[in-house]
Parts: sequence; C-alpha cells; structure tokens
Amino acid sequence: MADIQQLQLLAEGVNGWNHWRNVHPNIEIVLQNAILSVADLRYANLSKANLESADLYHANLIETNLQHANLTKASLNGAIATGSLIYADLSDANLYSAIFTFADLSHVNLQRANAIAANFNSANLQGANLQNINASHAIFWQTNLQDTDLRNATLWGAKLFCANLERSQLQNIDFSGADLSGANLRDADLSGADLRDTNLSRVNLEGANLQGIQWGRNISSHDTNWTDVIGLMTAQNVPKALLL
Repeated sequence: MADIQQLQLLAEGVNGWNHWRNVHPNIEIVLQNAILSVADLRYANLSKANLESADLYHANLIETNLQHANLTKASLNGAIATGSLIYADLSDANLYSAIFTFADLSHVNLQRANAIAANFNSANLQGANLQNINASHAIFWQTNLQDTDLRNATLWGAKLFCANLERSQLQNIDFSGADLSGANLRDADLSGADLRDTNLSRVNLEGANLQGIQWGRNISSHDTNWTDVIGLMTAQNVPKALLL
C-alpha cells in the first residue's frame, strides 16, 4: 500500500515534493497501488519510487524523473511520459496508447508489457528488455532499439520507419504487417521471425541472421516487400528463394 503521507505531499504539488526529496534523499518512496490517474506530475522526482500496480491512467508525466522506478503491473494507459525512465521496471505494465516520444527508456524492463498502440517515436530504448511485449500497432519511428532484446515480441502492424535495431535479438518476433522501411537491422538475429506482409523497403540487413524466417503472404494476402533491401548478400542463412 502507498504511504499516505507521501501521497498527500505529492498531491500538494510537485515543487514541494521535489524540495522534500532533496532534503530527504534516502527515504524510500512507497506509492504501491496509488491512485494517480489524470495526475499532473510534470517534472516530479519519482526516481527509485515503488509504483508497483499504481494507477497512472492518463497521467501527465512530461519530463518526470522515473529512473530506476518500480512500475511493474502499473497502468499507464494513455499517460504521457517523456522524461527519463532509465533502468525503470515496467514489466507486466499496461501501456496501451501511452506516449513516450523522445523519452530515455534505455535499459528499461518491458517484459510482457501491453504496449498496443503506444507511441515510442524518437525514444531511446537502447539495451532494453522487451521480451514477450505486445506492441502491435505501436509507433517506433526513428526509435533507438540498438542492442535490445525483443525475443518472442509481438509487433504486428507496428511502424518502425528508420528505427535502429542494430545487434538486437529478434528471435521469433512477430513483425507481420509491420513497416520497417529504412530501418537498420545490421547484425540483428531474426531467426524464426515472422516477416509476412512486412515492409522491408531499404532495410539494412548486413550481417543479420535470417534463419527460419517466415516471409511472403499472410492472411491479408500481401507479400513481404523486399524492395531495395541493403546487404542481403552479406546476411546469414538467407532463404535460397530470396537469392534467385
């Protein structure tokens, strides 16, 4: 349960909250199960806070400091979080339609999160763990996903225009119907990936592992778009049919 006194102090305003945290930097922040829906928490210092299972529905988290925060099973449905979430734990969180544009999400834990229709446009997710995330129809335009773990993730219909996925682990990922045009997948491991009806136009596949990929048509009857793919000849385990 949330600490009632801390919850009241936070409700009184961000300036007083941040001052209190500066004066008491070692006090544990306990906001488990807190109801903070539609709260204005812009610029609040919530670093290392325990927000497990907190309700942050449509909360304003613009430039909020959530570094190392525990947000497991929290609800950020429709929230705007554009600050620093470095090393935050968002595993099993509800991020439906949440906005993380330009946020620093490097090394975050997003395992099993529901990020359907979330917006990660231009965010930094380098080194993040996104195993088993459901990010169908999410937006990752020009997002830094370098060195991320996306094994068994679902990104069906996602938009990854010019995203950087260099050296990422993409084994068994579902990219069906996704737009990866212009993305960098250099040295990524795509073994077992579902690339049916995927737009791979101008994608860089230099050194990528394509063992066991699924490609061609899916239930929409659209083919994978291999137009102007870069580095296919230097990729590993390329299906023979693609080299004919």
